[in-house]
Amino acid sequence: MKTPSSSTGLDWRDAADRRIERLRKGDFIVEVRGRDGAPLKDARVEYRLRRHSFLFGTAIAYAPFADAGDAGRSYRQFILDHLNALVCENEMKWYATEVERGHEDYSQADALLAFAEQNGLAMRGHCLFWDKGEFVQPWLRALNRSDLRAAVERRLTATVSRYAGRLVSWDVNNEVLDGGFYSQRLGQDATGWMFREAARLDPKTPLFVNEYGFFGDTEKVERYLEFIRDLRARGAPVAGIGVQSHDCDRLTPDGRLMLAPGARPDWLLTTPITAESFLGTLDRLRDETGLPIHLTEVSAKYPDAARRGDLLEMLFRLGFSHEAVEAILVWGFGAKTHFLGADAALMDADGTLNAAGKRISHLLREEWTTRGSGVTGADGRLAFRGFFGSYAVSVSGGGGGETAREVRLTKSEPTGSVQLTE
Repeated sequence: MKTPSSSTGLDWRDAADRRIERLRKGDFIVEVRGRDGAPLKDARVEYRLRRHSFLFGTAIAYAPFADAGDAGRSYRQFILDHLNALVCENEMKWYATEVERGHEDYSQADALLAFAEQNGLAMRGHCLFWDKGEFVQPWLRALNRSDLRAAVERRLTATVSRYAGRLVSWDVNNEVLDGGFYSQRLGQDATGWMFREAARLDPKTPLFVNEYGFFGDTEKVERYLEFIRDLRARGAPVAGIGVQSHDCDRLTPDGRLMLAPGARPDWLLTTPITAESFLGTLDRLRDETGLPIHLTEVSAKYPDAARRGDLLEMLFRLGFSHEAVEAILVWGFGAKTHFLGADAALMDADGTLNAAGKRISHLLREEWTTRGSGVTGADGRLAFRGFFGSYAVSVSGGGGGETAREVRLTKSEPTGSVQLTE
C-alpha cells in the first residue's frame, strides 16, 4: 500500500531524510569465500559505494565536453566526480541530427553516448520529437502531410534503431501539452503512433512523456494525466513520466516566496512550491498512473549561489525521498554553458564549484554515500547498511591474500559474493 509522501511546515527536511533512509537504503551482506569455496573467517572487507542505483545526472552539451583545454577537463571531471547519468542537451534532437533534409549527422550524439558508456554512466534519450513548432526545422514545417509522415517514419527507424538497447529511456514527443505541431498535421493519434512504432523498433527501452509547468498548477497536472490516459487507450506503451521544472526558485520551506529578480518568461511560474505541494503533485502522478517519474530537467536560477544551493538541496532531498522518483537531472551546471546563465550554475567560469555546487557535491559525495570496513565472521559474512547501488569491495587477510570486486547490492539482491582466486 502506498503512503502519502507529504509533510508540512519546517519539518519537511527531517521527514524527507526518514523516507530516504527507508526507501533508498538496505541491509546488505558481503559473503567472502576462499579459493576452495569455503567461507573465509576473519577476512577484512572494505566497501565503498561507486554508483547509486538512483540516477543523479545532468544535461551534457558537446561543445564544452569536447573542449581540449582546462575548461573542458573541468566540465568532464565534474560529471565523473559526481554523477551517474546524462542526457544530451540538444545533440539527439531531430533539429540537431538532420539540419538539412536527408543529411543526417549523429556524430556529436554518438560521442557523448560513447563517453557515457566508457565511464559507466546511464544515458536518457532526449528527444525523438519536439511538438512545439518553433523547434521544428524549416524544411520539416514545409512538408505536406504524407511527406511529413514519411519523414517521421524515417526518423523513428534511423534514431531508435541506432541507439536500441543503449539508453535507459526515450522522451518520445516532448512538450505536447504546449505544442501541437504533429497532431495538427498528422492527426490526434500522432503521439500514440510514435510510441507504438518506437516500442516496435526497440521493445526494451522505456518510453517517457515529458512536460513542464506542473508544480502549483493543478489544472495542468489534470491535463497531463488525461494525456497519459489517452495515450494508453491508444495502445501507447507509456513507461514513465518526465517532469521538468526550471523554476525551482519557487521552492520554499515556509511558504514565503522569494523569486529571482529580473524579467521572467511566462513559462516560468510565479506561485510558491512548498514541500507539501511538491510531494503532493508527485503523489498525484504516481497514484493515477502507477508509473515511475524522472525529474528530467531541473534548474534553480538565483544570483546568490548560497540561496541557489538551498533551493537545489530542497529539490534533490524531496525528489530523492519520493518513492516514484527514479532520476533527478539538472539541465547543465557550468556558468558559461547553462542555458539560464551563470545564475543557475553549480560551477563558476573558472571551473571551481560555487556555493550551490558545493552543496550538491556534499549531498552526493558525503551525505548520500556509503563506505566502511569490517571483519567477516565464522560464516564468512559481513553485514552493513547502505544505499542501493554498485560497490567497490576489497578483501584481505583471513589467510586468503587480497582481491577486489565490484558488487551490486539492491533491494531484490541484498547479498553479494566475493570469492578469492589465484
